[in-house]
Amino acid sequence: MTQSTLAEVADEMLDQIEPFLGAIEEGGGDADLHRLRLQLVALTSQIERDPGIETAMTDLYSAAAALVDDRGVGSQPMARKLRLLRDARRRFRDRLTVARRCEEGRRSIWQYRDLPFAA
Repeated sequence: MTQSTLAEVADEMLDQIEPFLGAIEEGGGDADLHRLRLQLVALTSQIERDPGIETAMTDLYSAAAALVDDRGVGSQPMARKLRLLRDARRRFRDRLTVARRCEEGRRSIWQYRDLPFAA
């Protein structure tokens, strides 16, 4: 896979989660957080497991969850939480640039420590 192809894969994956991250930044709630989680889990089925991507994904979800949870109780400072979300988004984007697509017929096993699965 060429470097440009890797960049295209990363851009495609980021395009899938950006609407949910934007909604969360703009005041979205649990529904947007749930859709973000589902999309992150779906992304993991498309790429080979990478501990760096896994950590960046967990950080991104945790920052989004903190923003949503704290916005509901009026916790401050929101500017710091927004900065943390944006930093986590940047780190996730940076890590995705080294992502490799899963080969057909092959499954990748990921750890979902901080991505709760709602019933």
